[in-house]
Amino acid sequence: MEDTDFDFLCKELSADEAKRLRKIFVEWCDGDENGFPVQMALLTLAQWRASASIPRALNDSRKWLELHLAAYRQQTAMLINDLSVVGENQADGLAKVVQAHTETVKHASVAIQDQLRRTNEAAKQITKQLEDGVSAWNRAKSDMEAGRERFQKACKELDDRLTLRELRRDWFTLLGVISIGIVIGVGAGVVIAFKYH
Repeated sequence: MEDTDFDFLCKELSADEAKRLRKIFVEWCDGDENGFPVQMALLTLAQWRASASIPRALNDSRKWLELHLAAYRQQTAMLINDLSVVGENQADGLAKVVQAHTETVKHASVAIQDQLRRTNEAAKQITKQLEDGVSAWNRAKSDMEAGRERFQKACKELDDRLTLRELRRDWFTLLGVISIGIVIGVGAGVVIAFKYH
């Protein structure tokens, strides 16, 4: 059997969680597993996964910065230890290393700030998409409610019309039976009167 979007949604869930999720969707909407609630849940899951990757990216950036800073600290420590041996001729070289270290820290800081800015923009987009999804869900719910009310009204009008037709048919049937009875009665009276005259 081919997997559905709902199966994909339940892929990383335990059996109990998948069962509870299926129950919730059944309560939301009695319909196709590829219907709107599942699609909405898939969209939400994708947005949650995108949001979940942001802290990991920040953590990776922090680790990268710490790794490079540790390397530069080791290099700086080695140069300072050699400074006593080498003397003042190497002071200019040390200044260049410190300047390069400062530039690296500045670049790393700019990279982190840029990553934070992009993360903030992604969070704003996810928030907007979630708000749009909620708004679309509310509109669909309102439309379904209005359609249900129109359907119920049409059913009531149809029932009223059918009841009126049945009532008319019953009256015409009763009038027909009475008319036939009168005709039979008058015909029998004429036959009897003709026979005795």
